[in-house]
Amino acid sequence: MKRNQITVFLIAVLCFFTSIAQTELVVTDFGDDNSRGTLRWAINEANADSVIHRIIFLEGLEGILRLSSDLPHINSNLSIIGTGAEHVTISGEGNYRMFVVNKGFALDISGFTLTDSADNYKDGTIFAVSGSAVKASEIRVVGISNQTAFWSKGDHSSITIFNSIFENNSATLFRSYWGSTPNFTSDNENDYTNKITITGSSFISNRGLIFSTEHYVKIDNCLFSGNYDQIANFKGVNRYQILNSKFVNNTGRLLFTFSSKIGDTPSWGEDTLGANNTLFDGNLFQGNTGTIINTGGGFKHDSKTTITNNIFVNNGNDWYGNPIVTSGNQHNNFITSVTPMDDEGTIVVTLNKSLMIHTEDELH
Repeated sequence: MKRNQITVFLIAVLCFFTSIAQTELVVTDFGDDNSRGTLRWAINEANADSVIHRIIFLEGLEGILRLSSDLPHINSNLSIIGTGAEHVTISGEGNYRMFVVNKGFALDISGFTLTDSADNYKDGTIFAVSGSAVKASEIRVVGISNQTAFWSKGDHSSITIFNSIFENNSATLFRSYWGSTPNFTSDNENDYTNKITITGSSFISNRGLIFSTEHYVKIDNCLFSGNYDQIANFKGVNRYQILNSKFVNNTGRLLFTFSSKIGDTPSWGEDTLGANNTLFDGNLFQGNTGTIINTGGGFKHDSKTTITNNIFVNNGNDWYGNPIVTSGNQHNNFITSVTPMDDEGTIVVTLNKSLMIHTEDELH
């Protein structure tokens, strides 16, 4: 009896590990010739076998994967896990696209630096979704100079990125268009069918427009620092949420602008959107040289914009227009101007509030 029990146990263990081997592939090689162990090979294998749902990079593997052609489209629900953005870089070599997720499928990806993707305005060259989804974490996006990195197209499309870094890019990073808008503004995110959500991420020293989108965008708990151009041009009548984030020392002439055909004939939804359709809440804006928010330039746009519970410190201008709700905001602009003098090393700072300096304090 014991021998039979042991035999059954060993068979069960063997089946378990065989099942693990069948559902997970390991990348061991930075080549791009579709040979066994390469990422291209692993994606093709996963596309051919629906049981395979996970690709991991071998622990300790470090280097750059230089693409020699577009990666295969993703045709299954798949996770791709790198060993960390500091260890593994995928480069499009300026010519090739990375992760295109076909309709009905989802990609979960983490642990990579992504750089130098292809030049294609009409399609995402790092992530492209159309009736599909990408969820990314712990990625670093750097050195993107070609249009466009991330595209979300059509109903039931979503790009969700968290705990990631975007730095020293000059291209427009995010675009979206097409996708149903609810008949009335909803606080339920699931009512929107084309969504870009960025959480807990940093945007540093980028030189291009970061968001040029027409549908739902949510930015939450992010840092935007030292960016040289506009952060977002939000278009259309969908919902935009800028929450709990820090915007420090950005130098774009305008940081956020809005354009849509709200109220035009035929109407694009003036009566269907609530007052918080465009919501800025709980943010810090400090040391930005331009105008933070241009609400759209007319009462139809203004009536959809809510600006609440933000802190504005020493910005060029907080906002244009007349948002329907502005409450709980703090405006602490102490410095009116900073003027250099003829003698080197001397500046004159003009304050619009008195500054009390105690005898034990020293100015530097």
